Amino acid sequence: MNRKGFTLIETIMVIAILALLMLILVPNVISLINKNNIKSCQNLEDSIKNAAKVYVANNKYQLGFSCDTAKEIIIQTLVDSGDLKLTDNKLVNPVSGKDIPLSSKIKVTYNCTTKDFNYEFDEFVTNEFKLCD
Repeated sequence: MNRKGFTLIETIMVIAILALLMLILVPNVISLINKNNIKSCQNLEDSIKNAAKVYVANNKYQLGFSCDTAKEIIIQTLVDSGDLKLTDNKLVNPVSGKDIPLSSKIKVTYNCTTKDFNYEFDEFVTNEFKLCD
């Protein structure tokens, strides 16, 4: 009597090997996904700041900066000027999945001593990007 197929022991061994591989691979894949989401979030933050820098460079005289005074730029203004490109006309935090409102602001301060601009997000956006850390 010649039966072809796997015995019960062989099947159990294959299942055990597959379970062991899953125990090793799943945490690594989840960790990799989390790292990529955080990197995407940081890239989004950098993109918004870079768009603000371009906007300020193009409009610094119209904005009328003086020493150590802050001007607020609405993210929607960056979109309207073409300095910030959006997909589906919205910003989404890749970590939390929440929409970042286009009415959020970036505070730009000119420091006369260092002759440099400083860019800070308003409180809501700052809290959203704290999830990136």
